[in-house]
Amino acid sequence: MGNVLNGHDTARPVRTMKPGDRVLRMRTRRTRLPIIERGASTPVSEGVQMLVDIAKQTPVLWFIGALAVLVVIGPIPVWLFEQTADNPDMNSYWVGLWWAVSAFSTAGHSGVVVDTVGGRIVGSIYTVLSVGLFFGSVLAAFSSYFILTWRKPKRQVVDTINYYLQRIDDLSAGEIDDLQDMTRGLLVTARERATDEARPDSQTIEV
Repeated sequence: MGNVLNGHDTARPVRTMKPGDRVLRMRTRRTRLPIIERGASTPVSEGVQMLVDIAKQTPVLWFIGALAVLVVIGPIPVWLFEQTADNPDMNSYWVGLWWAVSAFSTAGHSGVVVDTVGGRIVGSIYTVLSVGLFFGSVLAAFSSYFILTWRKPKRQVVDTINYYLQRIDDLSAGEIDDLQDMTRGLLVTARERATDEARPDSQTIEV
């Protein structure tokens, strides 16, 4: 089979579906889509790299930023409402901030009781939004990263394609071209594997 690559493109090997499969050569650009994988490293460096990967490959920083803004601003109207009550538990903004952190982490309200109707309404809205943002977005971003990366090597290409397909609307034209090449290359590799299994006497097939 002829070489599927043209021009001055460079090439890099990609682990195929089985150890005995043929090596697939794929076009590599400067802005190519990264294969999400793990290499051997120390626990500390691996942990740092994990955080960097999560920040790059998921919108978790936006979620954390939005949650931080909500936590800082959320207790202000509740605290203002509580100032109209007699001997309120939330007698300062800092107590309100502690209440806000406890609320979104579902740890309860740390003994802080909201007495006014307005404070309870605003506090309820804040709690729903903050809990949804924390568990539905921040933790989900971390979970999706682990689901994507803690895979056997033979699933890395498939998982990477699936991940970027979910972000298809955000990809640039160059990234879409690379995704197309990656998908085409995976299909070529699968076809070669099927052909190789159908002809057990064949030892090598060049792409």
